[in-house]
Amino acid sequence: MAEITRPRFYEGQVLRAADLDLAQDYARGTAARHERYLHTPGIATGLALTVDDSTGSVQVVLSPGMAIDETGRQVVVDRALPLSPEDLDSQGVLIPSDTDSGVKQDDRPWHPVFVTGLDKAATAAAMSTACGAGAQAGGTTEAVVITYGRPGEPAGDVAMEVTDGPESTDAARVLVGYVQWDGLDNFAAASRVPHGDPPILPAPFAGVRADEVVARGGALALRADQDGMHAKMPALVIDAGNGGEMRFGLQDAQGALVSTVFSVSAAGDLTLSGAISSTSGSGGLWIESGTVTDGMLLPLPAGVDADKVAQNKIALHVALTPRRLAEARPPGQVGGTWLKDTFECRLEGRRVFVRERWFDTTAMSAAPVVLTGACDYVVVAAAVGAGS
Repeated sequence: MAEITRPRFYEGQVLRAADLDLAQDYARGTAARHERYLHTPGIATGLALTVDDSTGSVQVVLSPGMAIDETGRQVVVDRALPLSPEDLDSQGVLIPSDTDSGVKQDDRPWHPVFVTGLDKAATAAAMSTACGAGAQAGGTTEAVVITYGRPGEPAGDVAMEVTDGPESTDAARVLVGYVQWDGLDNFAAASRVPHGDPPILPAPFAGVRADEVVARGGALALRADQDGMHAKMPALVIDAGNGGEMRFGLQDAQGALVSTVFSVSAAGDLTLSGAISSTSGSGGLWIESGTVTDGMLLPLPAGVDADKVAQNKIALHVALTPRRLAEARPPGQVGGTWLKDTFECRLEGRRVFVRERWFDTTAMSAAPVVLTGACDYVVVAAAVGAGS
């Protein structure tokens, strides 16, 4: 049986160092499992790479901040840390295009920069002694190590048991950005989201794993703003007010939507202040519905040019549904008990073909009566982008 031991103390107990360590490990393990299984790893705050070239030489600095690694460990950088170009050079990650004089600086590769949280024994105090032992460390320093990778190198993966606490391992790296080599002996640039071909993955921010998010105040807002509340930031709000609705627009500094461009009510009413456009390219979207009978040409929505349809500049998406009218018998027939079966409802080009068979159940040996029929249609016409 899998077990996690929670420490428990009692009056008069002689506490050993192991007892106190167990209490600390239990708390750290609980926090790490919460971070690991309810959040995704990444940057929580800060940890931006900035470039200072005011002295004539490029210096890259990692700002203070915190990240969560794959083990659920908090990686805390308490002060600005300058990056060392000697470390990048000595870690064996440079490739020929980094130092090839024939490669333009804009074409040089971007190297990932990782931070890793590692435990180190704190320096023991001079008078820190135990029976039969010399000076011993009275704590553990949670250090941060900066490492580099080859272009395109992933952060890695750490195998964890569900009972594990935060690990101190070189494999638990968090990507914070990228640096570029100058071809000689120093950095040339740094970025959290560099441009590249193929596209380079940006440094991830810590996220949330959840199947349900509940707003206690009755309104849930998703805002695209990583640096706090600012005016005119896009936001999506699910609001229990007004019978329930979802709204998208720009949010002011107080969190209110000052301009709603899209909303949908719980009843399905849709309000849109902009235009609907086709993802396939320039143009628009047209919709038409109605009823046609056998042999008719399918009507086009108003504004759709038949020549553009023939030239494949406008694509048609059509749904046909046989009409289910409540006739008791086919036209011209008297008596009998009849059943109708629509056995053909198709489109050939824009020509509609609809036929139905009537069966007299009181004379099953008689041939069915075949008649033309009608169908309902829905046509969605979408503009096709030039060159598609």
